[in-house]
Amino acid sequence: MNIKTERLYITNFTADMAESVHKNSLDEDNRRFVPDEVFETIEDAKETIEFLMSVYENGDGPLVYPVLLNDGTNIGYVQAVPLENNEWEIGYHIGKDYTKKGYATEAVKAFLPVIMTKLSITKMTGICLSENKGSVKVMEKAGFVKDFEGLGNYQGEQKNICKFTYYMSPQQVVVKFFEDGYTNKNYDFIMECVSNDYIDHSPAGARSNADAVSILKIVASQFSDLKVTVLDVFSQYDMVATRIRYDGVHTGECMGIAPTGKPISFEALENFKVVNGKIVESWGYWPDKEIEAKLKGEI
Repeated sequence: MNIKTERLYITNFTADMAESVHKNSLDEDNRRFVPDEVFETIEDAKETIEFLMSVYENGDGPLVYPVLLNDGTNIGYVQAVPLENNEWEIGYHIGKDYTKKGYATEAVKAFLPVIMTKLSITKMTGICLSENKGSVKVMEKAGFVKDFEGLGNYQGEQKNICKFTYYMSPQQVVVKFFEDGYTNKNYDFIMECVSNDYIDHSPAGARSNADAVSILKIVASQFSDLKVTVLDVFSQYDMVATRIRYDGVHTGECMGIAPTGKPISFEALENFKVVNGKIVESWGYWPDKEIEAKLKGEI
């Protein structure tokens, strides 16, 4: 992890951070709201850091990263904690000596797009006690939407909580759709970012996220070494317009034309509607006549 903001640096834990982690964990708010994250001794902090460093390797979570000032001072952490059904929860803490300076909001806003891209998710959950007004303000300022306030589960007990959701922006969802769908072939993410009742208004006519994956696999079978470049992307509200360049090698039958082994490049226009982190509709134009002429060697 390597995220820099105007005032902060978010990175990976190292063993020499045990003392600062121990000290930051001892403040009253931490004891009150997240008592399981209080480290009474440096040795306790060291053991936890060693565990968190090992998690970086397997990626199962929790994924916790220290927040440093630009001078290297360790002031807290941000984290993503796995829940059920491929959902993740945001977490953060800034030591008492560094609160009321906007550091938590700055760290969370910088962390979200990076960690969500890493995890291939389009939404992040946030849960805090209703009385924790500081955390409520951080999530509101970071762009979370409050879904629920009332009695709910909090660390195994029924307490008054606020539950929030943060959604990846429509433009980010679409850009990652192209990267993961065509270049990376990460079809699990496509199933996540495309809705179950997705409607494709192009001739391909997909009617679900599973259909979308099938179409992507067909394209991958037609063109190997496929690279997709987002040349232009514009968004307003829930609509995203794109101009995309496709570069690949014709190694599978396409439009009835046997594989030629020729490299091919073409541009396409595709528009998307994205609601709550999921693509629900799309309108696409691929230059079929141009592609066919190129495969036949006519242009």
